[in-house]
Amino acid sequence: MTGRTRSRALRLGAMLALTLGSSAAAVDFDLDIAQLAELGPRPGSVLDATNAARYGHLVDRDFRRFIDGGFTTLSITEPLSFMPHAAFVQATRRYRGQASLGAEPGLLDNYVQGLPFPSPPARDDTQAGLKTAWNMRYAYTGDNGLLPEIHWQLRDWRRDEPQFEMLFEARAMRFMYRHVQPPVPFVEHNPQDAYAAFLLTAVDAGSYDDTQALVFTNRDEAQPVNGWVYLPQLGRTQSLAAFATGESMFGSDILPHDFLVYSGRLTDMQWRLLGTTYMLLPLYRHDRIEPDTRKARKYDYWHVAFDGRAGCFPRVDWQLRPTLVLEGTAADPAAAVQKRVFYVDAQTHVAPLWKVYREDGRLWKFVIAPYAHPNSHLAANHESGAPIATAFSTIDIETNRCTTLQVLTLVNVDDVTPADFDTTAMQSGGGRGFRR
Repeated sequence: MTGRTRSRALRLGAMLALTLGSSAAAVDFDLDIAQLAELGPRPGSVLDATNAARYGHLVDRDFRRFIDGGFTTLSITEPLSFMPHAAFVQATRRYRGQASLGAEPGLLDNYVQGLPFPSPPARDDTQAGLKTAWNMRYAYTGDNGLLPEIHWQLRDWRRDEPQFEMLFEARAMRFMYRHVQPPVPFVEHNPQDAYAAFLLTAVDAGSYDDTQALVFTNRDEAQPVNGWVYLPQLGRTQSLAAFATGESMFGSDILPHDFLVYSGRLTDMQWRLLGTTYMLLPLYRHDRIEPDTRKARKYDYWHVAFDGRAGCFPRVDWQLRPTLVLEGTAADPAAAVQKRVFYVDAQTHVAPLWKVYREDGRLWKFVIAPYAHPNSHLAANHESGAPIATAFSTIDIETNRCTTLQVLTLVNVDDVTPADFDTTAMQSGGGRGFRR
């Protein structure tokens, strides 16, 4: 270790100790850009096998094996603030200190809007992990979302081209804890008592064409999974509870609870905050990357490209971020996934990277979920204050396979309404009978 590297590491450690000790300070969502620039690699540089030893402490140690093995490289960009929407920031400050962990394990008491637990975690807080998990759940990513294109590619380490491609579309909506898009703060008619809903439709997916999955995120996390799947081959809708969550989606490498964001029940995991640190994470400017040759069908938008081994790694920039390391261990010892480790960005509280472990403790999958700054994306997303999901990759290190997604996301659009998540629309004909 060089003198300069040692000095950086000492300063980082000292700042980390101060951060963990200041439990009374309120989160203001600001970043010390100058400090991050000093600690991180030079913008424009590339982290690869030749220099990983110098900055390897800023990368997950298991993920670093991909770099050391020459499977991928990380393009470094300058630190950039992802300030949430002003309404979310204001709500966080207004209701700071009001929300608390409820007497019932799946509920928060007195939570209204904003980030539920904005104070930095205290060293002696045994519930810091659970609070961080709630913050990750209620991070601001928009009050609704339209995903008109989700291109799936199923890939094998031994091949350069995808084995199979599929096209999906999706819609998402918060029914509660809304901040910008009317109605605020909640949708009055909410028969499912849901925090949010997500509808996925197969558009061009071979035998899966017109299949739909409608999932409600319960306000009460302790309640059973609430959702339905429409199967056009059977001409009927089945409860989501009939499907095993340990099985992959549509023959891919993606587990249902790890699709785009972690969607499993918080009560299914015992949460522990492993620490706060600085890490390189894939948060970036979309207007400064070299995109793919695939252009969106109805929008002036070029998708994220993938490169590295078998095209499993999103070709986006990475930047140094203050990061919360969150571990979730399955409450059920027989669960197929026994543990997940999330790297949660401390400003946005989204997780751009996490790891999935088998029941025997073996590392099973990596999940990479890059987010673009909204002002670098489509004009419709400018000033939305929501990190924009643009790509996704699940890498299965047991089978040497991966599934990659190219995602077009628009937030807070008028074309998404509560009627889109009416279960009777699925029962009346699935994809072809559903309102577009």
